[in-house]
Amino acid sequence: MRSFVVAIACASLALTACKKEPGEGGLAEIRGRVLEQRYNSNNGQAVGQPYGLAEQQVYIIYGDGTYHDDDVRTGPDGSFRFVWLQKGSYSLYTISECNTFDGCTFPVTLRTDITDRRQVVPLPDMTVQNW
Repeated sequence: MRSFVVAIACASLALTACKKEPGEGGLAEIRGRVLEQRYNSNNGQAVGQPYGLAEQQVYIIYGDGTYHDDDVRTGPDGSFRFVWLQKGSYSLYTISECNTFDGCTFPVTLRTDITDRRQVVPLPDMTVQNW
């Protein structure tokens, strides 16, 4: 009887250890682009069209976490990608400036799900402000 209980305990540990959580270790990826929109600080009007922002940091949170799990910098055209992800929910964010001169910033956030183990998820553009 004791060996049966040990076998059941080992089997339940093995099953819970196999459950895949959001995060690294998979074959999926998330791709996106960060654009910058410049504004005139005198009148608050947008100046020109948004363009790809190089070297902008983008953060990813796996599942329902409260702090970022990884980050990447955008390429010359503002593009970024997070690779080798598992199925699950993800939040991505980057930091934008406020329209004040006190150093205020705020996050630009997107949430997405990976539902297939080899899925490539394209995100809508994330636009940050530059005052």
